[in-house]
Amino acid sequence: MATPTVEPKARKRRRKTRTKNLSTLPAIIASELKTSEINLTPGKEHVMCPACKCWTPITGVLGTPVLVPHHTTPYHDPTTTPRRRCSSSNRRIVLNTEVAIWRSELAERTEVSSTVASRRATKVLPKPKAHPAPAASQLRPVPLSAEQVRVMFRRHHERCLACRGEATDRAGQTLPCRDGERLAVTFLRLVRQEPKRLAVREVFARERRRFDREYAGAAPKREAGWAAVLPAVQNADQSRRAVPQGAQPAEGPGVPLDHLVPRQAAEQPEQGPLTCERCGATESSLTSAVAAGWCRITHRSHCGRCAGRFPAWTRTSF
Repeated sequence: MATPTVEPKARKRRRKTRTKNLSTLPAIIASELKTSEINLTPGKEHVMCPACKCWTPITGVLGTPVLVPHHTTPYHDPTTTPRRRCSSSNRRIVLNTEVAIWRSELAERTEVSSTVASRRATKVLPKPKAHPAPAASQLRPVPLSAEQVRVMFRRHHERCLACRGEATDRAGQTLPCRDGERLAVTFLRLVRQEPKRLAVREVFARERRRFDREYAGAAPKREAGWAAVLPAVQNADQSRRAVPQGAQPAEGPGVPLDHLVPRQAAEQPEQGPLTCERCGATESSLTSAVAAGWCRITHRSHCGRCAGRFPAWTRTSF
């Protein structure tokens, strides 16, 4: 009777590395590491190895915490040769940071980093200088010529596959080109209208030359007319400059300032002494006030000195 074959079983592997070998390198101080370089979550203690910058588990947290032996590159990667153990394997680490303090610092750092990312200034791009479009009244249409349209049609024909008969649909039929057809029709129309356009341009040029001749012939007459009226214009300019600034020119004889003629004195009502509304000066009669240069401003009497402080158009003679 054959003996049944017993399949061998592998020995249960230890969950944590237990060794008495310690690295001779100085111990790592947890408080000197950045918050993002260590993880103190209970049961998941990890630290970024200072030698190979890989996340490495921490064993012996309740006794002598050390870094788990590890390689500089993943051990199971077949492309990595040769596999070399990291120099910080079994290196001691001093866990002198409380878990609650580490969590609060990590949360604060995460919050600050998110706010900084949202407050980051965007790149300033220079705004292109756009010239303002001209007004409709400033646009000057340029008439097309047959030669210009012919050049445009040649360029389009060299680039367009449909015009050369190389563009086809699924059924194998040649596709028409609307742009080429429009350019060809425009060229034929301009060629047909070119004699009429030349005749119209010749008429306008002939009329322009005739107008220039007539304008040049009438130049002596215009100069003679200007020479005749030039003295009158110069006299008017001199009279306008002689008028004081702000004064209103009045036609007729000037008002005597030393005394009133009998007729004007008879027309003026008899008044008592006048008092200046500004300085309080007085005049015994209207005649003496007129002789002293008194005026009315807003229907109130002012002496000559006070009236000179107001614009000329506000002063009214008695």
